[in-house]
Amino acid sequence: MHRFCIKSECLKFAYNRWLLLCTAGVLIFIPAMVLTLDSFAGEAGDLLYRSKMMQGFYLGQIGYCVLAALYFGQEYLSSTLRTDFLCVPKRFRFFTAKLTCILIWTVILLFAVSLISVLTLHFAYGTESVTALIRCMIPAYLSTLELTLLTAAIVILTRSQIVSIAILISMILGLGSLLLQYSSMMRYLPVLASMNSFMIMEMPAYLPVEQGIALQGLWCAVLLLIAGVVFWKRYVR
Repeated sequence: MHRFCIKSECLKFAYNRWLLLCTAGVLIFIPAMVLTLDSFAGEAGDLLYRSKMMQGFYLGQIGYCVLAALYFGQEYLSSTLRTDFLCVPKRFRFFTAKLTCILIWTVILLFAVSLISVLTLHFAYGTESVTALIRCMIPAYLSTLELTLLTAAIVILTRSQIVSIAILISMILGLGSLLLQYSSMMRYLPVLASMNSFMIMEMPAYLPVEQGIALQGLWCAVLLLIAGVVFWKRYVR
C-alpha cells in the first residue's frame, strides 16, 4: 500500500506542468551558471572548475526550494488535501510518501544536473575527471537535500508556498549574510550553517562543513517532526 502511495505521488509530480517547468529550469540554468560564473576568490585550474560547480549549485538551491514548495503547496489549493485523504486516509503514510517522492525527484535531479554541468565544463575547458568533481560536491548535495526537506516542513507549517519560498530564497540570496553582520550566532541558522559546503576553502565566519551539515540536518529533523505532528493533528477544510 505504501509503495502504491509513493508511485501515486511520483505520478502526481510528473503530471504537474508547473513542477515540470521548474525541473526544466533547474536542468538548464544550473549548468548555464556553472559555465558562466567567474572565480570566487581568484582560483585557477581545477580549483576554478570546482568553485564554479559549487557556486552554481549554491544558487541552484533556489530551484530545489521552489520545486519542494510547489509540490507540497499544491495540497493546500482547491481542497486537494481533503480529496487526497479520501484516497489515503492514513495521514502518516501520506506524509512519508510525499517526503519520499520529493527526495527521489531531488536525487534524480541532482544526478542529472551534476552530469550535465560536469560534461559542460569538460567539453568547454577540458577539466579534471568527472568523479573528482562529483566527489567534492557531496557536502553540497547533502545540504541541498536538507534544504528541500526544510522547505517541505515550512510549507506544511504555514500552509503557504509563498512564505517558504520567501524565507529560504531571501536567506540564500543575501539575507543570511546580512544577519551575520549583526551577530555571529546567526551562522547557526539553516542555509548559513552549511555555507562552507559550497566553498573551496572553509571560511572561519561559518561552521566547518561536517558541523554545518549536521546542524542543518538537526534543523531539518526538528522541523519535520513538528510538521508531521501538525499535519496529523490539524483539521482539514
